Amino acid sequence: MRPSRAAAVLLFLYAGLVLWATLGSVPRAGLGNQSPRGVLDWRLWFEPSTWTAGLQTELMLNIVMFVPLGALLAFSLRGVSFVVPVMMAAGFSLAIELAQIPMSDRISDPRDLVANAAGALIGVIAARTVDAVLRLTSRVLRPQPAAPSRPVPSSARDARRTGELTASRAGH
Repeated sequence: MRPSRAAAVLLFLYAGLVLWATLGSVPRAGLGNQSPRGVLDWRLWFEPSTWTAGLQTELMLNIVMFVPLGALLAFSLRGVSFVVPVMMAAGFSLAIELAQIPMSDRISDPRDLVANAAGALIGVIAARTVDAVLRLTSRVLRPQPAAPSRPVPSSARDARRTGELTASRAGH
């Protein structure tokens, strides 16, 4: 299937919505431990509380927020490797997490980065599955070409050879 312009437009709009939701100001400061270096602090990646603390709802919302992004990237980038849209979405998530580091009302968290990448992966898998089903369905439902008709003999000799004698020759 060809890349979709509509998906590219929706991707652009949805990415703007994600940026607004993740970088816009919030009425209350983020709760949690913000490392001065955020996701760049390698110790956070190995700290057990990074993966166990926090609301499960927040984790699920991060996953769900990136499912459409992954799907729209996959539809926009049909014909490229499966890995490309996943890596692009993960890169987008990393850019968001890096932008959140200096923000006082946001927390740059490795868990968010992993959840966002997982959501994008789910979206890419869903989009590629839809594409595969649509391709298969179109092949199954595509009308089969009619069998070629037998050629009309060009001469009486050809007619005799094929056993198709004309009415005038059959009487002789």
